[in-house]
Amino acid sequence: MKIIQFGTLFLLFISVLASCDSAVEESRKYVHVPPTMPDSVYNKLQDGDFIMRKGTGPLSFHIMNATKEDYSHCGIIVKEDDKWRVIHAMGGSVSKGDVDGMQMVDLSEFVAYAADSMMFICRATFEDSLGPKIRDKAYEYLATEAPFDHSFDLFEQDRIYCSELIFCILRDITGENQMNIRKKKESYQLLFSTFFEEDKYQPIFHLKDLAE
Repeated sequence: MKIIQFGTLFLLFISVLASCDSAVEESRKYVHVPPTMPDSVYNKLQDGDFIMRKGTGPLSFHIMNATKEDYSHCGIIVKEDDKWRVIHAMGGSVSKGDVDGMQMVDLSEFVAYAADSMMFICRATFEDSLGPKIRDKAYEYLATEAPFDHSFDLFEQDRIYCSELIFCILRDITGENQMNIRKKKESYQLLFSTFFEEDKYQPIFHLKDLAE
């Protein structure tokens, strides 16, 4: 009888421990707190500014693990109907919507998905009057409704991914590549380090600076 009681108490003890471990593990899960951008930044924005962020999902982790950079997604800022918006290319499963590929969202929505205060806005300055040209090209690509390139193939003509959109826009405008590219085995990685070259890109806002 005592053996049975001991066994019952032991099983109950193990069950309690398991519940505690589960609760601790649950508390360690990442909780995303949507960031905000100061109102003063909106007054500094211009059509054609570039925005990049670190995402919150597994695809973002995969991209950053491959590139060894702090950012995983980017887009082009435009002003439409007196409201700042972002034209970008994103997979439907990531954007939690039905759109898979070229799309436009409110800037506030784009910012809300930035993780760990990792968001950066810059402006291309290596040629005069690039902003309006970048904006117009972004709208041209948006009109194509091109699906997202889930294989991240830089030479895929009918599909497009986020940094490839900026790569194509700058190439179309200037006639040559303007982005840093790293060859890895049979693929090519477009690097966000491109936008931190201050002789070519003017920093407008870095969310990380507010968190420090």
